[in-house]
Amino acid sequence: MQRLSEIYIGTEIYSELKTTETICFFCREMTFFVPVFIIVCVLRNGLFVNSDPSSKPYYTAAVFEHNRFGSMNDTADDIIQTNLEFYRKAAEVAKSKEADIIVFPEYGIIPPRDRKAIRVYLEDIPDPVQADINPCTEKERFAKHPILRGFSCIAQFHSIFVVGNMGDIKNCDIEYDCPSDGAFHFNTNVVFDRNGTMLLKYHKEHLFFETGMNPAREQPDPIFETDFGTFATFTCFDILFGKMSKIAHLPFVDGIVFPTFWVNTNPQFTSVQLWMSWSLGHNTTLMASNIQLPGEYSMGSGIFHGQFGPLAYTLNPDGKSKLVVARVPRSGYPFIPSDSSVTEITLEKTRKATFDGKDIRKMCSTYVLDYPDDANKDYRCMEEFTTYYNLVKLTEPSGYVEACHNGMCCSVDYSAENMKDNFYLGVYNGTHNSLDRYFWCEENCVIMRCEAIDDNPCAVFPRLSKTDFYKLVLRTNFTSNHIYPSVVSTAVRLVPLSQWNYARSPTETGYEAEINFNNKKGRSLIVAGLKGRCYDRDPSFEK
Repeated sequence: MQRLSEIYIGTEIYSELKTTETICFFCREMTFFVPVFIIVCVLRNGLFVNSDPSSKPYYTAAVFEHNRFGSMNDTADDIIQTNLEFYRKAAEVAKSKEADIIVFPEYGIIPPRDRKAIRVYLEDIPDPVQADINPCTEKERFAKHPILRGFSCIAQFHSIFVVGNMGDIKNCDIEYDCPSDGAFHFNTNVVFDRNGTMLLKYHKEHLFFETGMNPAREQPDPIFETDFGTFATFTCFDILFGKMSKIAHLPFVDGIVFPTFWVNTNPQFTSVQLWMSWSLGHNTTLMASNIQLPGEYSMGSGIFHGQFGPLAYTLNPDGKSKLVVARVPRSGYPFIPSDSSVTEITLEKTRKATFDGKDIRKMCSTYVLDYPDDANKDYRCMEEFTTYYNLVKLTEPSGYVEACHNGMCCSVDYSAENMKDNFYLGVYNGTHNSLDRYFWCEENCVIMRCEAIDDNPCAVFPRLSKTDFYKLVLRTNFTSNHIYPSVVSTAVRLVPLSQWNYARSPTETGYEAEINFNNKKGRSLIVAGLKGRCYDRDPSFEK
């Protein structure tokens, strides 16, 4: 007998099965599939799972970190279909763990290429606000939309909300800013309900060196309803700017769903570190699905809660696709065990991921390492510029150190077993320069493990540490209330909130914030930081 996944991938019969009655009728008629379809009937009738997700105190979220298939020698159709097969497999595993929503990464199916090369991957995505759209059911209408229809059928077959990323193309000829090739290309998130009906599309507003895409034009706020809460979706670089922060603070928004292809940048912009700190800073849930391409600076996905911190995450440069699943407490409900899991996924098999972080090496910096021989496993990272930070070295095993920069003062009171590594207190208040292209305002107070290159004492940031801290209290003043705290230990492990806390309080001139870390046994830290974003002082964004 064929396995359920083989039947699903190999045929399209499920796209025609819209109701429990239809499926069960199919059971009766196709007796040689009875063992498989009885299970489907029972699950769809809710005998094994709660049929009313709105009655639960939690929902179950899944994010897929995908090692994208495809090279310059593969056809666009091969790339699309193979990556969709991975997505189907991930959704099958997610549903077996009773997931209510699955999130797929930015550029998880289509490769980021120039305008000419990327066009073959783009699809004309209709506006779901104008009419009901179900690409899985409307097979003929969407015959030339393999990605859109693939997402819709995954949602319909598994009765799961799907958030994916793809490319939208819109022909133009009269708009004043119409590109010379006659079409707008948009980096696009799409959202589908449990029936495969499209709820929303969102065009990415802050592109990051994406020569094949155009920035979004005017569009509604990307908010959608589910049977377990209200959510918004954004994409990758959007997280650093004010609109995503503003939407997260809306009282009726329960969380953010976040496809990304993140460039890991030390010391405070490593993927899961930023996802955790952003979630804590906004007291909201963030479901972040990233690409697994370590040689292209990218890995790290997870599910993060605004009160309880990381519910489940992965960050390991092994070139393997992984599904992260966790139960998320719904708004107004108390903490529940996350029942989390990380599963490695190939087209042939799945297995429980173990020893996450075991492949992290001391150095990943492109300043000291050559271009990777194997982009799937040789991890590379970038660095934040610390040239203009006020830096003070921690020279003693314990002590009190403070430093100021442009009216912002930062202090640390700490105790460690000994200082086996170089640690600095850094403070910076000013404009952050990202690769001489993108600029924004930051107020930073950070303790970081770093090493020198030439005259810069904090040029690179090793990912391993032998220095055990027992206590660390980091305090600083901010003009902004958008403050993102993080504490990270050796091998880029997120320190659980049972070992540290974060507090913020208003003052006459702004806000004071504090991280208080305590561990009687000692923990080898690599960074503890408070990153403030002063959105009101941002220069205009270069689109």
